[in-house]
Amino acid sequence: MNTLTINGTRIVDGIEYNEYPAPNVLIKAMELTWAKKLITKGIIRLNSLSFYQGIESVELGDSLEGLGELTVNNHQYSTSSLNEVFIWCCANSNTKHSTLLGLDKHYDSIIKITNITKFVNRIAEQLRHDKYNFSNPHIGKVNYNRSLEVTKESLQNQKWQWNTFQKSQNYEHQNEFRIVFSDLSFKLEQAISIDLVIGNCEDIIELIET
Repeated sequence: MNTLTINGTRIVDGIEYNEYPAPNVLIKAMELTWAKKLITKGIIRLNSLSFYQGIESVELGDSLEGLGELTVNNHQYSTSSLNEVFIWCCANSNTKHSTLLGLDKHYDSIIKITNITKFVNRIAEQLRHDKYNFSNPHIGKVNYNRSLEVTKESLQNQKWQWNTFQKSQNYEHQNEFRIVFSDLSFKLEQAISIDLVIGNCEDIIELIET
């Protein structure tokens, strides 16, 4: 199935893309211990946007996470989600490794995801297996224009939910790409994490720097 949505995103085989196709490769900084667990066992954690709002870290935390905002003719347009939204953050492959390793003092390795579609599908399948009620996975680059003055035309051409894929220019160096899962049950507590085991990922994830 290949469907263009009213918002301009594209749903292909159960994954919603801000831009299709997705990049061939994505990278992520991690602690080596967790990188190895992800690659060999598929141990992965999804954190909610509300979780990141409470982190006291200049790089990883953002009190405005999930609160989208644009300004048109000096009038603010804002949006947020009523339900919990969970994300797995990574970066586009042209991001400097030193930048990613500098996001947290514990980061000491870089992984490379070589098949984004398979990776996203494995997460989605495990969520279904664990009886979570989530929307189709939604993936895309972060847009760094929070609170910036834009034209009405650019406002109308926003192809994704601002609140999920929007951050301020202060974070632009992170060059972030997100995998997003929205809770449809409206029953999950705020600021929780979801731990999953999606199975061996050696066929789609490599350790490229330690």
